[in-house]
Amino acid sequence: MSKRGKRRTKKKSYQKRNRTVLVLLALVLILIYIIIQKREDESYASMTSASIGDIIDVIERGQADVSRYIVYGTHFNIEGSLDITNPEIDDVQVVAKKSSGEEITVDTTYEYERGEISFSTLDKINTGLDLETLDRDNYYILLKVTSSNGQMNYYSLSNDTEYTDPINYYTLTRNNSNNKINISFLTQNSVSALVLSVEKVSKLPDDVYDVVIDPGHGGNDTGAISGRYQEDEIVLENGLELKKKLEHLGLKVLITRDGTETDEYDTYNIYDEDGRVTMANESGAKILISLHMNSNESDFVDGGVEVYAAPNMDLSLAKSFADNIVEEADTTYSEMKTDKEEDGVYVRTIEIQNRNSATFRGYKGIYDSIPYLFIIREIGGISTGAYVNGSNSSYGENIYRNSNVGVEGYLIELGYMNVNTDLRNVLNNGDSYMQAITDSINSYYKIK
Repeated sequence: MSKRGKRRTKKKSYQKRNRTVLVLLALVLILIYIIIQKREDESYASMTSASIGDIIDVIERGQADVSRYIVYGTHFNIEGSLDITNPEIDDVQVVAKKSSGEEITVDTTYEYERGEISFSTLDKINTGLDLETLDRDNYYILLKVTSSNGQMNYYSLSNDTEYTDPINYYTLTRNNSNNKINISFLTQNSVSALVLSVEKVSKLPDDVYDVVIDPGHGGNDTGAISGRYQEDEIVLENGLELKKKLEHLGLKVLITRDGTETDEYDTYNIYDEDGRVTMANESGAKILISLHMNSNESDFVDGGVEVYAAPNMDLSLAKSFADNIVEEADTTYSEMKTDKEEDGVYVRTIEIQNRNSATFRGYKGIYDSIPYLFIIREIGGISTGAYVNGSNSSYGENIYRNSNVGVEGYLIELGYMNVNTDLRNVLNNGDSYMQAITDSINSYYKIK
């Protein structure tokens, strides 16, 4: 063999050794990361193994009864009562208290009458205790009663509801990271406590999502029509684009239909196993965006955007959707006055002509203040007064109507099919509409 051949052989051997060293180094780094991650997970698991003993020294022996506790969107709320004889009550607050003593105060309304405090954090169903902001720790939900002399007493909470199963809440995905929050009642030594245990998870379960997109109509239901354009086709195209944009933020997104549906697809079977209401309720998502195109027999000069929300909600996000769409998509607020709350924001409630008839048909608890639009009402469970119970066989039954976990829903009418400038803007500028919605979600929930 020539000297050149020997040198070449040595060079190849040297390069091979280098590659081997690099591979081994990479394996060592991966092993170190796995060990560190395992220790972190074990630390979080240890940290979130809740015990009532952590707070037993600060609570009174009396306990408040929780008559209602719900998760709607990203917030947790409770209602209840406490039997107490103290005519000198100065303030009552629900607090989330760590075993370290640090506490988060939740805005609370209360009444004291005849030895009983009635309390609630449910001023708005999408405010209250923000689950997205909790650190990885144990939080004990307590009732804090302050007397006029400044004395503060804490009372633990007992479950006086029909709900006994824990709630497992997963936070929105940020930087490929999520927390899992277990919400449950614990009982030790005859003392009951409502505990939120927050821990890190490596990723969302396969069947849990951040956002649900619902492109309206579809299948044998075209929705509104203008010439050769159909509502179902327009909102599907935009819904798929919105899905891409939200996924680019790192969010996990479920879409209720993707265009593979046949003509037999019936949007009115919304409560079937694969119906859009069932899909949304089972998704574990925090937000639902339902996309539609409007139509009206009136001759509007301009069309414009309309964002619909539930009546008992804080409308900040709805307003952000409307404002961003108007600004970024170069459109206008709708000139529709009916049900209007703010520019571009609407709250449409159900109208009951005969309450006795509704009760007779099995629709108990229907009030004028609950949402008219089913996609908002029926995905919210008890938070929004869902009531479809199978009495009308044409629609089936919403088996999640009594759920104490609800998706925060918004229905967005992008524009009017029968207003030519509006229709053309949505057709030619749909990307800007979807970017505006994405920007609102990103900003409101602080995703990136």
